[in-house]
Amino acid sequence: MRPELPTGISLAKAGHALGQSLVDGLRSVWRRAAALALVAVVTVPASVPAQALETWEQLDKRFKGQVYQLNVGLKLRLKGDLFAYLADLSPKYHFPVYSTTADDKGFRVVGFGTSFPVRTRKTDRCYFLTNRHVADSAEQIVKECQRFYAAMRLYAEQTATAGDTDKRYRELLAIVNLSTKKDWSTAERSVYQSTVDGIWDTYETYLSAKSDPSRILFQKYLAQAGVQPDVSYFLHAPGPVTQTPLQAQIYKVARAATDPDLAILTVASSELNPLELDLEAPAEGQEIQVIGYPTASEQIDLDSAKYYAPTFNTGRISRVAPRILQVDAPVTTGNSGGPVVNQRGKVVGVVAVRAISARGGELPNFGGAVTVQSVQTFAPELFDEISAR
Repeated sequence: MRPELPTGISLAKAGHALGQSLVDGLRSVWRRAAALALVAVVTVPASVPAQALETWEQLDKRFKGQVYQLNVGLKLRLKGDLFAYLADLSPKYHFPVYSTTADDKGFRVVGFGTSFPVRTRKTDRCYFLTNRHVADSAEQIVKECQRFYAAMRLYAEQTATAGDTDKRYRELLAIVNLSTKKDWSTAERSVYQSTVDGIWDTYETYLSAKSDPSRILFQKYLAQAGVQPDVSYFLHAPGPVTQTPLQAQIYKVARAATDPDLAILTVASSELNPLELDLEAPAEGQEIQVIGYPTASEQIDLDSAKYYAPTFNTGRISRVAPRILQVDAPVTTGNSGGPVVNQRGKVVGVVAVRAISARGGELPNFGGAVTVQSVQTFAPELFDEISAR
């Protein structure tokens, strides 16, 4: 049965109306499809190729010239234009004995580690990061020297003939200098041993922190001895040992117990190529390299005394803590103060600690590095408001 047409509409008109309706419907579909296509074009971003990371080989060629060996040098001066040098250990206590000479033999290296220039807000000087325990390498030696000569001054006073303390002090200096003599007589050895033991007995009895908690007596005799330490920091760039090192000064050293193990050195040059801190948070599993001057390399390379060359050890970040990064790259003596870098070519930490087993041996895959955030907190005047590149 055919469908009924509306009253008053002819068949031709109906056909025309039906055709027009189909055209209008198709036009509507086309409009919606075009609109959807436009939305798709607008909302879907064009794909941008990711920036390719450099290979470790490419990065290491650049890093090699940016990481320095740090040697801590020390001179010890006394009143009377004398220089003191560690010469022996006392028989009784095995405490250090210092001989004296009028000859300036230059700085003695008393500590070493790794250091590297880092980009800061300031451009007038260059700043190097390292560890506090590296920068403070001379501290214990200086303290022992001060104790030895303060005690010698008191011992001279106690054993002087006719109250001539200065004469007795000069005699004691001469006796202690027997430590540098190659062939000793039995009498000389006996006098020397009893003298140096007597000096350290005097310290323990009268001048130690236990015996003299106010340190008033100790400071009195230390002033008479006039021990003046001269500490300097020598930054050796990769290359032959004959090249002149940079001589740095301390800018800032961590002192509070809650401070990270950091020290900042500074040199006048502003033309060095610094490494850049990575302001993005590190993550577990991130591939890294530890760069430094481990002493173990010297056991392998028989020519190592002729040049300075950093070692590159690859690993991953195995744990991220608020103030420390745990890495599984090998870390050993000499790596302290060196950078931990990622494949973006930036620093994510400063090597500070190596794990030691209960028996005293190194655990090769457990190293610790101070975080970038801790570096920024330690010296905000240098590292705040540094924009990421």
